[in-house]
This record gives sequence, structure tokens and C-alpha cells, in this order.
Amino acid sequence: MIVNVETMKALESASGLSSLELMEKVGTLLCKEIKKVIKKDDHILFLIGKGNNGGDGLVLSRKLKDYNYKICLVEEEIQSEEAKINLEKIDKDKIINNKNIEKEIEAADIIIDAVYGFSFHGSLKHDIQVIFDLVNRSKAKIYSIDINSGAEADTSAYSPSTIRSDITYVLDAYKPIHKLRKEHHLFKETILIPLDLPHDIKSNYLEMNEDIFFEYFPKKKESDYKGSFGKALIAGGCFGMAGALSLNITGARSVGASYIDVALPDSIYPIVANKHTTTVFHPFGIHTSEEVISGLIPHSKAILFGSGAVHMDRKLQCMDIILQNSNVPVVLDAEALRLLHQNTYILQFVKCPLILTPHISEFAGMVNLDMNVINGARLEYATNFAKEHNLYLVLKGSNTIVASPSGEVYINEIGNQALAQAGSGDLLAGIILAMLTFVDDIFIATSMGVWFHSHLADLGIEKYSKQVFSLENFPAIADEFFKAHGY
Repeated sequence: MIVNVETMKALESASGLSSLELMEKVGTLLCKEIKKVIKKDDHILFLIGKGNNGGDGLVLSRKLKDYNYKICLVEEEIQSEEAKINLEKIDKDKIINNKNIEKEIEAADIIIDAVYGFSFHGSLKHDIQVIFDLVNRSKAKIYSIDINSGAEADTSAYSPSTIRSDITYVLDAYKPIHKLRKEHHLFKETILIPLDLPHDIKSNYLEMNEDIFFEYFPKKKESDYKGSFGKALIAGGCFGMAGALSLNITGARSVGASYIDVALPDSIYPIVANKHTTTVFHPFGIHTSEEVISGLIPHSKAILFGSGAVHMDRKLQCMDIILQNSNVPVVLDAEALRLLHQNTYILQFVKCPLILTPHISEFAGMVNLDMNVINGARLEYATNFAKEHNLYLVLKGSNTIVASPSGEVYINEIGNQALAQAGSGDLLAGIILAMLTFVDDIFIATSMGVWFHSHLADLGIEKYSKQVFSLENFPAIADEFFKAHGY
């Protein structure tokens, strides 16, 4: 389960346990787990904060009474009443002065980070930054309790001085920061510590794996025919960029889309048609693009526009026709997103469900912000944009984020650097398009598409290298994947 801070507090409140009882339970369970990685002759240093995370650390230290440890109260004054109660139970000889912290950090074999928990927000004070920087430069093994101190639980925001751990012990449920590891690399590993709290509160965060994927993905019946799941329409392309449109088709075929319409400039029709023999093509000229696309919209179950359309004639008019006349989900990719730069106001007039698939540079252009600003808070920008514009956003990156207009979020953790190549986004757009023809829930279908794209890449590197990974391998990899599950 993935929860935000508000939901985590509600889960704790509904548990029937007092804060003091929860603290004791956390410390007891942590002790059992952390004993697997420490030895009694290790020099252990506890960094204790002023809140409940510090209280968890104090309970843990008490449970490790036979071990060689010292305690540093990082902010010197404890504020949590429960933490104060536990501090009274600690041998005062174990507590060191902050003035000796540099020497103690240097001597430590193990550092246990219990400074800030899931309520931390904002920036670190200078004196805390100095301590955390010393920790990060030390040779000690570092273990964080729940959240790496200096990072925010709900967002992708963190201080450059945030403590970086070997293991972060996650309490009861994962928080969004735990799912964004590829962006921040604050920990090498997470270990979930179940607290057995009742999880009756629904989370806004979707999880995805093979079992969940096949809960939603339908099997073709014996009575199905080529149009059973509707037609997928791809429109776009231009001379010199036939490959983008071809990869859209490859992505859709990887999902098993059985009827694909493609509207494309007649200048690239022979190139794309020569490669994809089962696709139905609708070539258009300079003056017929709008007429051709208009005729296909009423017969489509999902539409994709924009891939490879950099030099496509009347591209803005074609996009407007799709957005004004479609009643089915529309995926906007690549050039379509660039057409929205300084023009996001047009989104308020769109009546159809809309899925945007920008990478960080395209998104920065749409919201008119520097990429570095967005990278510091990708999760917040993605979720806020989706809500504000009533659409589904796929913000691509090492941890791709899918955000829905109602606040649902999927954070993709899988995939590898084999996808870091031109055309990967075109392939993903085709996959999402096809997934929308099989699965009616737009957020679920889009998230499944993102997961599927990455999962096939992970399966692919079992046979192919990350360095010379061909996106053309996707249909073959997908075929083996589906066959293994009885499809």
C-alpha cells in the first residue's frame, strides 16, 4: 500500500493504539529487523530528532540495550511528549553532546537516522545540514527510520544534504518518496515493516505488477472478431519522421490491438505501409488532412495524435478537429504537446477525455517554468496540472508519473536505461492508445500502458543488451509475455 501523510495519520488514528503504544510497537519491530544487519561490537550512533521519529529511535535504542551505542539529540530539545517519556527511560551516559558529533560520526560503524519522519516539510537549518553532510561523507552503514531525514514524504522534494541510507525501514506503508528512488537515490534498499494496522482507508496511489495487470486486461473470446475492442486511430507524421508513426503502430501491436487506423501524409505512406501490412492506412495530402481525420473520428475507440508531426501541414487545425469532435479518449504526444506551449488555455474547451504524455522539457514548455524547478517537485506539478486542467498526465522520466484529474496517482518504479533512446516515447504513446481500447477505466489503462512499456524493457534485457536495445523487439517480447500468462 502507498499512502500520503494525511492517510497515514488517519490509519494510525483508526488503529486504536495511542501514540505511545505505536512508538513502542515500532521500536520493537525495528529491533527485530535491524538486528539482522548489526553486530554487538559495532559502534552505533543514533541521531535523534525532536518529534515522533526521534521517539521511535529512542525505543529502538532501549531495545538494543546490550549493544554498543551512543545517542545524539540532534536538535537538543525534544518536543514530542511521547518521545520525552522514552527519553526518560534512556541511560543518560549514552547521550552525547552535539559538540562532539563530528568525532562520533567519524568513529561510528552504524548510524541510525531517526531525526525527521513523514511530517518534515521545508528546508534544513544550517547546523543540521552540517551534521547530515558529515553523515553522508562517513564510512558508516546508515539506516533510516521510515523517511530519510531531509526529504518530504509526500513529494519528490528533498534537501541536497538529506541523509542517504543503505536501508530505509518503511513503517506500515510506502510513502510517495519511497517510489521515486530513481530520481533521488536517497537509499539503496527499502524494507517494509508491517505494523498490522487496519488498512480500511482507500489510497489514491495505484500499484501495478503482473497479477494486477492481468486483473484488468481482458482475454479474447472465441466469438471475438477484429472489431470487438474497437478501432485505434493514429494520426500524425511528416516527411523525414516516418519512424515515429511506425513506432506508434509497433507499440499498439505489442498490446495486441487488432484494428489500427492510421491517417498520415501521403509522402510517408509507402514507407510506413511497407513495414506494417495489417494496418489500415488513410493517406492525405496538403488540403485533405482535416477531411480524412474527421471521417475517422466517429469510428474510433481511442485516438493518438502528434507523433512525428513536426512538419505536418495544418497540424494545429487537425488537432483542433480531433479535440472538438471526439467523444473518446485522445492521447496527445510529441508535436501536439509543443502546440500547447503558451496555449494551454484551449484545454478548458476540450470535451473528450485527454491524456498528455510529455517528457520534462515538453512539460516545462507547457507550464512555462524552468526544468530544474519542476524536477525539484515533479509529483506536485504533475498532480496539480492534471487536476487544474481536468486531464490525465503522463510525466515521463526515470520514475514516470501518471496523474488523474481526480487525484489518483501511479508512480512507475520499473524500466531501465534501454528505453533512454529516441522513439521510446512514440512506442509508449502507441501502447497507451491500444490499452485504452482494451480497458475502459482511463487512469487504469494509462497506468497499465506505462507499466507494460517498462516491464517489457526489463524482460527484454534478459536477452538483449541495454546498450543496443531495439524497440522493434517489443512485439516479440510482448508475445512471450502474454503467452506465459495463457493469452
